[in-house]
Amino acid sequence: MKIWRLEGLAVAALLGLGTLGMSAEGITEPDEILELADFPVLAGSYAEHGGPATQLSERMSREARVDLQSRGGERYQTDISIRGGIFEGTGLMVGGLALFDPQTGHYFSEIPLDPAFFSSARLLTGVDNGIYGFNSTAGSIDWHWAPLRSGGTAYVVGGTDSLIGGGLRTAGRLGEGLGYEVAVMHEEGDGSVEYGDFDLTRLSGRVEYQLGAGRLRIFGGYLQKYYGWPGMYTGYDLHETDDYTVSLLGWQWESGNLAGGGQHRIGGYWRLLDDDYEYLREQPNHFFEHKTEVLSLQGDGVIPVRELEILYRWAVVHDELIRSTSLVNGDFNERDYGEAAVLARKSWETPWGQWSAYGGAGIDTTDQESTVGLPQAGVELGGLGEGFSWSGYLEYSETSQVPGYTALKSPPSGLFGGNPYLGRETADTLEAGFLVSRDSISAKLVVFQRDDRDLVDWVYSSEAPNARLAAPVDLTVRGVEGWLRWEGRATAVELGYAWLDKDADYGSSTVDASFYALNYARHRLLLTLERRLAENIFLRLEGEYRKHPDNALRESGNEALYLNVAASWNNIFGEGWTLLVRGENLGKDSFQSLPGTPGRGREGSVTVSYDW
Repeated sequence: MKIWRLEGLAVAALLGLGTLGMSAEGITEPDEILELADFPVLAGSYAEHGGPATQLSERMSREARVDLQSRGGERYQTDISIRGGIFEGTGLMVGGLALFDPQTGHYFSEIPLDPAFFSSARLLTGVDNGIYGFNSTAGSIDWHWAPLRSGGTAYVVGGTDSLIGGGLRTAGRLGEGLGYEVAVMHEEGDGSVEYGDFDLTRLSGRVEYQLGAGRLRIFGGYLQKYYGWPGMYTGYDLHETDDYTVSLLGWQWESGNLAGGGQHRIGGYWRLLDDDYEYLREQPNHFFEHKTEVLSLQGDGVIPVRELEILYRWAVVHDELIRSTSLVNGDFNERDYGEAAVLARKSWETPWGQWSAYGGAGIDTTDQESTVGLPQAGVELGGLGEGFSWSGYLEYSETSQVPGYTALKSPPSGLFGGNPYLGRETADTLEAGFLVSRDSISAKLVVFQRDDRDLVDWVYSSEAPNARLAAPVDLTVRGVEGWLRWEGRATAVELGYAWLDKDADYGSSTVDASFYALNYARHRLLLTLERRLAENIFLRLEGEYRKHPDNALRESGNEALYLNVAASWNNIFGEGWTLLVRGENLGKDSFQSLPGTPGRGREGSVTVSYDW
């Protein structure tokens, strides 16, 4: 009876928000190099009205296909799950460059660049991820660079639990065709639970130079991040902390539109992560200290050939585990990766609309694991009706990845039990979708099935109750995703829904519970409502209901209802000044998004910013 009452409360609360709403101003799109279909990562977010985002991951929270599994919130570590995949199966990209952490996917989301450097993003699944993704089986998120505009933002923020911080960003021109943007921020606080303190500092910048029809971009950033959270990675009542720095330096050249319609990009980066994890802050030691380095060169583009459009991508990556006090097993401390993919697309008009057929293949290899070929294929049909447009597609794709050093090189027994015999993971995805748009309303429905083979999960076994163990699993994931958005003159409403179901086979492994692969929301409902109350005053309400399958490690219930509110007042003290007030988890729901790890508490903040 309790479950039915909570489900009813969730539906009533979310639908009750429908009496309110607010307008959403459009996101400024960057100059595109490839023809990409974006999803509105801000979804009309309060960040558009003067609220700076702390890091990129918080700008993904209202996307139904993306599940943020956070250890404390956006200022802490956040695992990013796409379509029920685990954190290791997600790829993150900036301007088409796939970033990578060879130690663990827990640090994929640590991008030391200011979120204001980016506008929208593209969620890559299916064939898109098969062609453009790197070492990711479930999906990837590709952030688009925002155009450089002279001006800047300064902000200060304060809130509950001793939250205090601020930041400064400025951009301008140094001459004809040469622009720059630099940003710095610092925030600290005690956190919404005991032993949940944090302290983070980020410095980042980019320079862009126009070279004829092309553009050269140089970017870099440095992030220093410390945070504590009870049972952060172990799921036990331990006062854990993590302290690391992330350094990134990269470049990219974009060709622009060439004669004949071709477009090309090439770039690369250097990334260094230095990490010190303590499983008991009261007794610091040197058991879990790691330093990794990544070097990469990547490229992609489009080549018109007669009636075909040829899309291509390639990437070479070298990583090294420079030092580690715990990742000492296994046969290697460095690895070379190579990926290449090509896709041909042909379109033609018919009485029923425009048909497109596309097909191709990719190849993934490393100098330590096997090499695999990955076919990609699909068809799409779209057209125009009386005042509306529509499209539908059906596609099949294969993807692969290899496990990181934490899974491969941890001792087989201990707090984190590794397995040096883990091999390449592969996934087959079959999906179909339909999209319709008319005036101020858009809707999309997608169904899919993904078959993961040898996916590396971290599991709990009663035979080793004081450890989590890396174990391969064959997993079938079935899902339905729906999205609906309506925009009026002063109102915007967005509804997202995702349903997932999984069948798991761990083979001969003894598994009593899963920390990641079987930690998913079977039902997840998102409702976002915005309303322009006055010319410069905006109100935003967010609701999320989720219901998870049973998990022996989760000490909270299996259901959660999160309610957030934000109000912003532009030009409050004069032109350019904005006041933002935000409350999160107003109901103080104690749901454990990661089994055994306490959920975040209720939080509130006030931000004052000035734009010029």
